[in-house]
Amino acid sequence: MTIRPLVAATLATALFAACGGEKPAASGATGETAAKKAMLAYAKCMRAHGIDMPDPQFDGNRTMQRGPKSVNRAKMRTADQACASIRDAVKPPELSAAKQAEFKKAALKNAQCMRDHGINFPDPTFDKSGGASIEMKRGSGLNPDSPKFKVAEKACRDTLPDVEDDG
Repeated sequence: MTIRPLVAATLATALFAACGGEKPAASGATGETAAKKAMLAYAKCMRAHGIDMPDPQFDGNRTMQRGPKSVNRAKMRTADQACASIRDAVKPPELSAAKQAEFKKAALKNAQCMRDHGINFPDPTFDKSGGASIEMKRGSGLNPDSPKFKVAEKACRDTLPDVEDDG
C-alpha cells in the first residue's frame, strides 16, 4: 500500500492514505481548518463510493489518515476519481527551503527511530515541493495496530517532523 500525506501540517508515523462530491466550504476558515474539513469530506466521499476509509485523526498539527485495510484497486481508482476535487483541496503548507530540509531530516530521524525500536519502517521519499511519502507494501509485516508498532510510535513521537506554514 502506498501512503502519502493528505495533511497540511506534517508527516505522521502511521499515515496510511489510500487515494483521493462536494467541495468543503472554506469561508472564514483558516488554511488548517479548511484542510481538516477537506480531509474529513474526502474520507466521507470515499465511503459514499464504497471504500471503507476511516476519518482522519487530528492531534495538534499532526494528522493520521489510514486507508482501507483491503480494497479492490479498480474500485479504489473509481472512488478516487469521484472524490478527486476534494482530495485536491487538501494542500500542504508552503515551506521555505530551510523548513523543507528540517522536515526531511526529522522524517528520516523518525523512520530510523522506528527501526531502532524493532519496526521494519521504510525511509520516506520526498518530492520537489518537500512533500513526503512512505510506501508500505503488502506482506511487509507493518501493522500500525500491533502493540509493538504502537510502543515504537509512542517512543518516536518526539522525532516526528513539526512543520508550520511559512506563510
